[in-house]
Amino acid sequence: MKTFFKGLMILIPLCAGLAGHARAGQEVYLSTSPNERYRIYVDQEIDHRVGDRIFFRYPLMLVNVKRPDHHFWILDAGSPLVQENERGTFKLHWDETNPTEPSSIHFDWSPDSLKVFIHLEVLKGSWKTYYVDVNSGQSTDVTADLQQFLAAKTSDWACEAPKVQLVKWTKPNLAFFRLTSTCGKDKEQLNDKFFYQEDSVLFDTEKAKTVDDCMGCKDDKSVKVFDKYYTKNLPTPTPTPEETPVAQ
Repeated sequence: MKTFFKGLMILIPLCAGLAGHARAGQEVYLSTSPNERYRIYVDQEIDHRVGDRIFFRYPLMLVNVKRPDHHFWILDAGSPLVQENERGTFKLHWDETNPTEPSSIHFDWSPDSLKVFIHLEVLKGSWKTYYVDVNSGQSTDVTADLQQFLAAKTSDWACEAPKVQLVKWTKPNLAFFRLTSTCGKDKEQLNDKFFYQEDSVLFDTEKAKTVDDCMGCKDDKSVKVFDKYYTKNLPTPTPTPEETPVAQ
């Protein structure tokens, strides 16, 4: 993933924009695809006014670098990623340990640049994962889908929301994620002993859903399990009709 440096902002005068949208102060590029053909940026638009006060919205947009008119809305961002100021502009919540990337949003692009997972902090300490299909322009909240097996396993325990990490793309359309949650055994009272519960899950981008999991598995075992899913779902080749001998 390539990102623009922290201070890159394109300032635009406050005015009415195209397509019925009221444009506001600035745009900030957040991420560039591996092939550098697509960029994701956060935009500022006027949502509505109450008296002299202006309320903004902050859509995340994906744009084709070579054809800027080809772009689409992904989702709307907000705090803690976006921090407004009194001048009517905004800044992003940057990671002090990695000044090239905002700390409240992360991107996992596929090698072919046609798919991307966006991990967005929607409340302090609370994250959601979105899957974006570049070809179709569709964005899907897959948070609950990725967590479904782990949620079922830990339903009787006291667990924090899991951390979601992309381990690798096992195939062009298959993404291997590891989910890790800190848990205590007793859901009804304060726990003094904690442990980690992990789940490896396989997300099929063609089906746009989680298709397999391996609870508590090491990476090598998870890959073997997921490779079986891939092999089992390969299309069956159409048999070639045998030629019928012609009598001489």
